Amino acid sequence: MAQHGAPPMTPYIGITGFCSRSEADAVLESVPAEPNRLLMCGVLLSNALLSGDASDAPNRCPAPDAIASIFSDDHRCLNLVHYRPPPGVNLADALGRATEIGGPNCHGVQINATRGAPWPDPDALAQYRERFHPSRIVFQAGREAMESTNHDPSALARRCAEYSGLVTDVLVDASEGLGLPLDAARSADYLEAIHAAAPELGLVVAGGLHASNIEQLLSPLLPEWSAVSIDAEGRLRDTDDHLNTDAAIAYLRSAWQMLELDNQQN
Repeated sequence: MAQHGAPPMTPYIGITGFCSRSEADAVLESVPAEPNRLLMCGVLLSNALLSGDASDAPNRCPAPDAIASIFSDDHRCLNLVHYRPPPGVNLADALGRATEIGGPNCHGVQINATRGAPWPDPDALAQYRERFHPSRIVFQAGREAMESTNHDPSALARRCAEYSGLVTDVLVDASEGLGLPLDAARSADYLEAIHAAAPELGLVVAGGLHASNIEQLLSPLLPEWSAVSIDAEGRLRDTDDHLNTDAAIAYLRSAWQMLELDNQQN
């Protein structure tokens, strides 16, 4: 069967929720020297911390002034600040600030949907791109985006296509870091629709992935979608909500083995 949905840039295996450089370096040791996928190092930027308040997720969100030190200049890394703009914010300025906080090794942002406003302002995205020239902008099409289009893959795809040229990738994610399991059949419907409407967009899936379930959850998408990027967050935490580096490494190795084997067979 033919592959679909090959992104315009190198696909990635993502881990979101790094809080220190030592965590990132420990995981990076399991990435091949010359990979055909990148390790997406996702760091969460907290609006509460930016405002000087206590974070509601202190073990997932590092202090803003620590974020730049987490990102390395290793060519195997795709370093993204994951940011949920607050309601009413100047989006172009907010994304610019997130990029500046990310420091010199930051490649761009993942835009997590603002509550009540799941579709970002295209003009603001254009302004941000013109000012900062990020190499990667991932837009999270999450639960509210799906609800706003009545869970119709074609309708969601048409909305996503409006962002072609403004974002580089669309993340189909009903879990949004909560660890809810990926629904492969439903995800495939969304992937197919988005690819048909805007084939230039990179595609990403997420939803409760970890080493023990990745084969079960992801294999139904293969081989058709083996070039799609993946991301994991919620099921890689320990009981205190810190990143469990052993779990992250096990997930990375399982994902790599599974996706590489599928590529070799196809």
